[in-house]
Amino acid sequence: MLLILRKMKQSYFGDNEFRKYLLYALGEMVLVVVGILIALQIDNWNSDKLQQETLRNYLHTIERNIGSDRASINEIRSARIRALELGLRWASFGSRRSTYDVSELMFAGEAIDQASILRHFNASSSGYEALKSSGALEQMQGTDIERLLYDYYDTIARIAAQEQDLNNLTRMLSLQVLSSWPDEFERWEMSGAYSLTTERLESSQPAYRQVLQASTTKELIWTAASANALLREYDRLDHLGKAFQRLIEIDSMELDATAMAIIDSIHDPGSGVGDPNVIVDGRVSWRSYYLMSADANDPRLSYESFAAGRPSPYNINSFQRIGDSLHIDYYGGAAWAGIWLASNSISADRQGMDYSSYDTLLLELKGDAGGENILINLEDAEDPADGTSTRRELQLSDSWQTYEIDLADFETADLSILFTAVGFVFLEEPVAFSIRTARFVKEE
Repeated sequence: MLLILRKMKQSYFGDNEFRKYLLYALGEMVLVVVGILIALQIDNWNSDKLQQETLRNYLHTIERNIGSDRASINEIRSARIRALELGLRWASFGSRRSTYDVSELMFAGEAIDQASILRHFNASSSGYEALKSSGALEQMQGTDIERLLYDYYDTIARIAAQEQDLNNLTRMLSLQVLSSWPDEFERWEMSGAYSLTTERLESSQPAYRQVLQASTTKELIWTAASANALLREYDRLDHLGKAFQRLIEIDSMELDATAMAIIDSIHDPGSGVGDPNVIVDGRVSWRSYYLMSADANDPRLSYESFAAGRPSPYNINSFQRIGDSLHIDYYGGAAWAGIWLASNSISADRQGMDYSSYDTLLLELKGDAGGENILINLEDAEDPADGTSTRRELQLSDSWQTYEIDLADFETADLSILFTAVGFVFLEEPVAFSIRTARFVKEE
């Protein structure tokens, strides 16, 4: 090539003319190369833009799936909470009866019916499956939204496994209850007891006792009341879905402050830290707390109480949510009684959670009549159940009042292993009151 150029130079051009020609040729070559590079860059840019648009379409489809999931999960969570609350109220306040009135039978019938229902959460995963098949997941590698998606669908897998176990047990117990149902009366005579004559209601009492005091019936109701772990998974899925929807809303692959706050609000009992929200708008946080009750008249506690046939100071309406508050009605007549919310889910032994980072217990309370005195009680995992733990007395008004109690006032309670997060202790006199809020608070 150089030889040819030299000959061309010698044959046709002088030095200046050849130099001009060479620069022109090189310029043309540079323009061609630059044009090719620009074309490749535009092609890559268009390809990236197309891939980003494709990924965005997949993510929007997933966001719609998650919107559907959240509606379904809230519906099934409400249904399980309904069954759980019926079961807890019956086990705590109704199961000690030897004879049952119409309202108690109808309540027990509903508790059995709700406990027998098999509930399944069916996730909408079409968008996620399509995303995995497309290969577009590579564009999300290492981002917050990728981790969020994996966590979301891992939670769905855990829910499916837990629901299957719970439903299998429920199905077996339901069949056992039905197979042992007395021939003397129909099943509708439980939930439809209001339509029975007085004579029929009295003559059926032995059959009612047979059903309601059977171990399989108790276990069926108890199973429905033991769904705390599932409720935690439902709550987790709802929060993860809400955080994902936030990222789609702001068109970001990374968590912003709002999405981070949503994630941080998920309570993880595995951390060992107690859930600060015990009661919110009259709703107990059943994901983290469990109902316990006891009283001096309970025949299971002493032979003396059993022989005397002392009446229970509670009934099935002693603990119920009315409007935006939780109503507690203690009928009196016991030397002592209490209703407690334990800081752990069901456990064979007393275990505590760590509340030492909190400073104050905030309560919103209102007495039915005003002037009621109640005792607030906190107990740690090592406190003996003998009434020696610290109690704080409050006098209630007939209007809503906020009480802020310094946790240091509960001198016997080790906050690092707190078992009873909030307890209400009563003496002989009856008392009825409502709770709107019970929350542990950190000082700013």
